[in-house]
Amino acid sequence: MTSVLAYNLIAHILLGLIGVIAFYAVWMILLKEKSALKWPKILAFVGTLSFFGSWITGGYYYVKFYGKAVKPVILSGKYPWAHTIITESKEHIFLLLPFLSIAVFLALWLLEDKIQSNNELKKWTAYLSGLIFVLGAIIAFAGVAISSAVK
Repeated sequence: MTSVLAYNLIAHILLGLIGVIAFYAVWMILLKEKSALKWPKILAFVGTLSFFGSWITGGYYYVKFYGKAVKPVILSGKYPWAHTIITESKEHIFLLLPFLSIAVFLALWLLEDKIQSNNELKKWTAYLSGLIFVLGAIIAFAGVAISSAVK
């Protein structure tokens, strides 16, 4: 693996973690009975940008390295199901995260007054943020499992 690909992979992981942490914070803030939306708006923006950045860097890594060098090793190793089940699931779930994060971001920015006055809308925005966090955490653990399957 070249140093460019290694840095790309590191960026993919770090950006994904920043996105997951940002949406965890959005979730926790929105669960409070009274909360200003200044920080959730900023965090949703940062999280959304991070997910898109992770999406791009992960895609580049997958096309340039994983598909040619890592995937064949996993498929011919002791745990071929690791790619078939874990990687495929991870890829499809990961495709959703940026779009789910956009939904939270837009809700916080465009419906701020309604979220402040409507507990039901605030609750569902919090639930969606929590779903983003949970899916992101699952994806992170799946990445660790895939890395272990290569070794």
